[in-house]
Amino acid sequence: MNHSKQIEPRFIAGPPGTGKTHKYITKLYEKLLSKYSYEKILILSHTNVAAEQILEAIIKLPQMNQITKKELRETIGTIHHYCKNRPSLLGKLSKTKLEDHQNLIQADRRFGLDGNPDIDKHNLYRFRSDAKGRGLSYDEYWRLCDQDSYKPYNVQVMKELFETYKEYKKFNNKEDFTDMIERFIDPSVKAPDVDAVIIDECQDSNIPQTEAIEKMATNVKDGHFYLIGDADQTLFEYAGSNPDYFHKLASKPYDELAEGLRCSEAINTKCKTIIMPVWDKWNSHRIWTPAKYREEHGLGHIGETIKGQGYRLPYLERGSTHLDILLNKIKNNPNQTFLFTYRGKPSDARVTRFLSGQGLEYCMVSADPKPHASKKEINSHYVWPDFVNGKPMHLTQIKSFWDYMGSKVIVNKKGDFDFKGWTEKNYTIDELINEKLLKPDCKQYTDFDLIRVPSGVTGGAEKLHYIKRVIANGFDNEKPNQIFYGNIHQVKGLTFDNVIVDHTMSMKRAPENFHTQLRLEYTAYSRGVFDYWELASTTKRTLGVRSS
Repeated sequence: MNHSKQIEPRFIAGPPGTGKTHKYITKLYEKLLSKYSYEKILILSHTNVAAEQILEAIIKLPQMNQITKKELRETIGTIHHYCKNRPSLLGKLSKTKLEDHQNLIQADRRFGLDGNPDIDKHNLYRFRSDAKGRGLSYDEYWRLCDQDSYKPYNVQVMKELFETYKEYKKFNNKEDFTDMIERFIDPSVKAPDVDAVIIDECQDSNIPQTEAIEKMATNVKDGHFYLIGDADQTLFEYAGSNPDYFHKLASKPYDELAEGLRCSEAINTKCKTIIMPVWDKWNSHRIWTPAKYREEHGLGHIGETIKGQGYRLPYLERGSTHLDILLNKIKNNPNQTFLFTYRGKPSDARVTRFLSGQGLEYCMVSADPKPHASKKEINSHYVWPDFVNGKPMHLTQIKSFWDYMGSKVIVNKKGDFDFKGWTEKNYTIDELINEKLLKPDCKQYTDFDLIRVPSGVTGGAEKLHYIKRVIANGFDNEKPNQIFYGNIHQVKGLTFDNVIVDHTMSMKRAPENFHTQLRLEYTAYSRGVFDYWELASTTKRTLGVRSS
């Protein structure tokens, strides 16, 4: 690092669910506000979701009553966003989008390659990002990477494509996430004049990001440079994050959080058992207590340790006692959430097949959770028979019907009819027939499946069978999403009442080393509050088992 001075970071270490993100950051921010302006206190994280959660906590502080979210977003956000907005002397650039990557695919033909137009990002983007994240040249990274995962490209083609990509970005005033960091750490860009820097989930930082963070802290006052995280949750080694760097910081932390606020005794014990070889290696054994009941749990006595339970699932595909326990808990605890998590594809299909077969509503973990079938769609199937039999339905529900109806029942192909001028009240099916919106014979279709738009709704027959199973289970339109699924990297930082961890290792890339697998497993189980289920692997490659 070539900064004028190097500020040593104050590392705040804490196992999962000890209040690093919300409790500690909020208190620290309040303390800093007594000395410095909010305009000169940076709080940055790696994802928009995490940054938004922090902002929501900060905006509630009494000192912020005159400050808007828009104003706070100048100093509370993602590392990339801050880097993008700082070097104004280099000019404003727009971020690359899907269309830019698809344009790059066209260049493949120069090399006799047929690019895939359906991909989200060109292989070059991943190759360049992973190489830069490790601080390696393209040739150096090519010698180390899983070369098969980049077929049909080789390193020479990658380098030539990069020159094309660079010219394209220059001509169109574009930049990608890698560029944002590189522009910021460029020596021509001055370090910002800020009084304090707080980095959440710092262990996710790769080499260039770490350099950017250190540059941000160049001018802080009184050593107020804080890295907050958990070295045992360093999961992005493939993108350049360095667990050794963060384990060294964690071995002598500035502050250490020990009080568990999330994990039951059962989950706490499971996680400690998993991560112990990593703790032994670094001689950094953590004090981490099980969580105690709080008012929001609504169970047990406040202040009493949450015991929890651990179960083993030899398979999802066949019944077992512990599977019965899981299904009973799902069906009889509507206020609890359940996370199914795994290393990667095709374990996601294993999970979704099970949930669909059981007729359980479920959502993919994301900033905007994606259900297999929306409440609106399922409810249209659920209430249609009553509507056909004369029960009045509110205009809102009738509009929902319209999204799935086809010309079989709609007059004059009015599938896009917007109901402008209609009153927000209940209507009968006969009223819609009289208004010549529905064909009279629509009343013969007591099954909503028969009038859906075949091509307008994704999922086909399998999805229809799933909807029928959900309804048969006792569909509740008012019940919030309860079951979620996502890979371990997606669910990191999130909390669920119960967690089901698939131990299958099935990634196309080369298997992670033993300690990486332990960190993945540790992170997965620690998402839960009460109970966990350990789902056996379907392959010889298993989380937490050293690869041969």
